[in-house]
Amino acid sequence: MRKRVALLQRQSEQQNAQEDIELITALLKEIHLTLEELQIANEDLQQQNEELSNTQQALVAQRQRYQELFEEVPDAYFVTDTKGLIQEVNSAATTLLNISKSVLLGKLLGIYVIEKEIIAFHLKLLHLRDHAEIPDWKMQEWEVNLRPCNKTPIIAAVKVVAVRNQKGRLVGLRWILRDISESKRSQAKLQWAEQAMRQALTKERKFSELKSRLLTITSHEFRTPLATIHSSAELLEYYRHLWNDERQQTHLRRIQTSVMHLTQLLNDVLVLSQDETGKLEFNPTPLNLVEFCRDILEELQQSDRSQHAIAFSSECQSTRAYLDAKLLRQILTNLFSNCLKYSPIGSTVKFSVTITNDQAIFQTQDCGIGIPPDDIEHIFEPFHRASNAGNISGMGLGMSIVKQAVDLHGGEIFVESAIGAGTTFIVTLPFSINLNI
Repeated sequence: MRKRVALLQRQSEQQNAQEDIELITALLKEIHLTLEELQIANEDLQQQNEELSNTQQALVAQRQRYQELFEEVPDAYFVTDTKGLIQEVNSAATTLLNISKSVLLGKLLGIYVIEKEIIAFHLKLLHLRDHAEIPDWKMQEWEVNLRPCNKTPIIAAVKVVAVRNQKGRLVGLRWILRDISESKRSQAKLQWAEQAMRQALTKERKFSELKSRLLTITSHEFRTPLATIHSSAELLEYYRHLWNDERQQTHLRRIQTSVMHLTQLLNDVLVLSQDETGKLEFNPTPLNLVEFCRDILEELQQSDRSQHAIAFSSECQSTRAYLDAKLLRQILTNLFSNCLKYSPIGSTVKFSVTITNDQAIFQTQDCGIGIPPDDIEHIFEPFHRASNAGNISGMGLGMSIVKQAVDLHGGEIFVESAIGAGTTFIVTLPFSINLNI
């Protein structure tokens, strides 16, 4: 019985041992499989680490290349938030504003805009923020005046693009600024040069036309007095011994009158030429205004041979005025000559001088043929003659010269006229006076 129990006990122990061996074997297989899986996972992890390391190196290289490009951009490059607060700048930006990077970072870009444009710049920034969410929003470009540190203001061309996150939301702005001050100055100089050239060409063309008209008109105007001088001289040469003194004097006066007419024509041409070339100058000198006017009227009356009555009036008998005698002679001679030329023989022409408020007022009045209304606005243009002038001699230069001389004095000229009723010219010239002479 004991042997049987012992046998059964040994058989049970062997069976348990066999089961333990099988269990251990199964566990070893599972451990082996787990180790294989761990090895594979470790290899995968090593590969991922290697790929991550490569990616990180690529990102570092890319970042370095970006930074190099960022610094090498020749234009000033700013990165700001949506309010214009500077977050990053390149070296060109520090050069543009003449400020170090450490000072620029954290500052608003708008504070470097000149004062009078700050509001406009702020409104522009608000516009950018309001419209940058639009899908077709494009780069914005404009010009702005900036204030670099310790330097004169500059003109900068501005380009702005939006910086968005992955959701397309606006998170910042990129700015590119370029100093275009020199190009602006060059452009302004070029425009000035082109304008000066156009003005010079216009003036040259005008001067050429003027010379052409001058030659045509002077050749015609000179022909008549020259023919008169020539014929009277020939008649005196061959027939003076047959004529009495009165007849000889008639031809001598014709010669004198023609010479005076030619002299006046030459004087008008000379004044016009000086004005066109910029050589006509204003040189005031003290003169006795009343005596000066009387002398001119006496000369004109002699050439007129007393065909008209001249009425002269003045408030002062002796007045010293600082005016240009040469230009004043041109004014009065041309105005009064026209009075005599366009008035009927035997009529009266009036001339007056008035002193008031440190200015001289000259007035001529005739009862001649008058000036048509359509001609009034053109009478001060060179070579313009009234449509009713007919065969009355003249080159159309007198009134143009009068206007030039009045302008050089800083004065004014007014005209009132009616057909068949005469013409009145009023000239005011400012001056300094001294009644004690």
